[in-house]
Amino acid sequence: MKKIGLLHRAKSEYAYVYDNNTLHILIRTAKNDLTKVDLIYGDPFSWQKKSEKNYVWSHQITSMKKRYQTDLFDFYFIEIKPEQKRVKYAFILYDDHDIYLYGTRQLTKIENKVDLYSQYDLSNYFNFPFMHDIDGFHTPHWVKDMIWYQIFPDRFNALDSASSLPWEKLPVKNNELYGGNIKGIIDKLPYLVDLGFTGIYFTPIFKSPSAHKYDTTNYFEIDPQFGTLEDFKLLVKKAHESNIKIMLDGVFNHVGYQHEFFQDVIKNNEKSIYKDCFYIDRFPVIDPSKKALNYKTFAFAKMMPKWRTEAPLAQKHLLDVIKFWIKECDIDGWRLDVSNEISHDFLRKIKITARETKKDVFILGENMDDSTPWLQGDQLDATMNYDFSYPTWSYFEGKISLNTFKNTVTTYLAKTPKHTLSHMFNLVGSHDTIRIKTRLNEDIRRSKLIHLWMFASAGNPNIYYGDEIGMSGQQDPDNRRCMLWNENDQDLNFKNFIKILIQLRKTHPSF
Repeated sequence: MKKIGLLHRAKSEYAYVYDNNTLHILIRTAKNDLTKVDLIYGDPFSWQKKSEKNYVWSHQITSMKKRYQTDLFDFYFIEIKPEQKRVKYAFILYDDHDIYLYGTRQLTKIENKVDLYSQYDLSNYFNFPFMHDIDGFHTPHWVKDMIWYQIFPDRFNALDSASSLPWEKLPVKNNELYGGNIKGIIDKLPYLVDLGFTGIYFTPIFKSPSAHKYDTTNYFEIDPQFGTLEDFKLLVKKAHESNIKIMLDGVFNHVGYQHEFFQDVIKNNEKSIYKDCFYIDRFPVIDPSKKALNYKTFAFAKMMPKWRTEAPLAQKHLLDVIKFWIKECDIDGWRLDVSNEISHDFLRKIKITARETKKDVFILGENMDDSTPWLQGDQLDATMNYDFSYPTWSYFEGKISLNTFKNTVTTYLAKTPKHTLSHMFNLVGSHDTIRIKTRLNEDIRRSKLIHLWMFASAGNPNIYYGDEIGMSGQQDPDNRRCMLWNENDQDLNFKNFIKILIQLRKTHPSF
């Protein structure tokens, strides 16, 4: 047996509470190395007396099913329902010649059935001490059926706008404001309803000097360019009447240079009550004589100082933001920008605060890496699924073989808990990526295939505004061109194809 292929961890993506009564267990082995894998399991406190000095552990042995296979590994799966919500378990591994017991501390060769069935050293068994319901994964029930549409507000639709820039102007720049606004979005809700979308994810809408709004100046105010609080309330109301959910972008990893907290630190330096809200390396914060910044930022963006979310004042401020928009406008979700750079501790507090404010609010994180540490049920409900996006892009661009694509996707499916998989936010394009049509060299056939793949995959599909009509665009800022509303400029055949995919997703069991 190829022992190096064995992998299992208790209380991880290899053993997790699926629901209040069900435990999912997975083991990885070397490919085609074993003829059979059984799970031996039982209550650690259930022993039957056979004689005065002989007790036998009450257990079950059940065969596991091979669920996934890659070029290197097999993955075996089983679902069990421990009656007392606790279980000890080990794996019985069979190859062509021998039988082994694989436990938490060692791999033991079984020489005869007496070894296997009569001597139970439970200290070598994996342990799931108790299946606490609160430790399970409780994502809002509505999320698994979502079909998202992402809107970059400044570039979606302008209604009664004061902007003097021509809507069709190219090239676009990040410091240009084209006048897209909330009234314009309300005006186009029937368009989204007709296509069949059930949720809108907005990039930031709060007060900010930029077009992208990721440098927030005031989290409690709609940027005047977009409209008013009353405009946004009306948008949410009309969206809900059309069975469309609303998710806002929360930029809680960093803040805008002009935010009052950071401005106070610039003004008062060591005496500022907000100095602990940021990562200040030295004072004065702004030193014109030095080229290097005296404070930490997002990336190296001078205008985006990084929040130090351990600071009580920072925590209170940002948690108040979470509560305000849920209470005031009845939003349905928060997408957390750069969530992998926010502390796990603060993400837990965000989750608790949001759920206490509205029990079925959705918490989505932006994470371009393996999201397992963030998807334990206590932090994020799902992430923007770049584990889906990266191999999908590589394959459809012709950069990897079908076999490599299969192996990568299979590994992702194997390591992702079932309840997480169905809620992930799948995407082939966003405000941070090249437009999908451009990525695929303007090949509309491949664009159709990649969208078909996304809609047929586990998780929730997301369409970046304009992708449904075949818009083009290179990397940011070119991918943020203004939406083309003249049907003469749209690929109507492709738009109809997306509409068909949405209907299939809603009605056909294969989707």
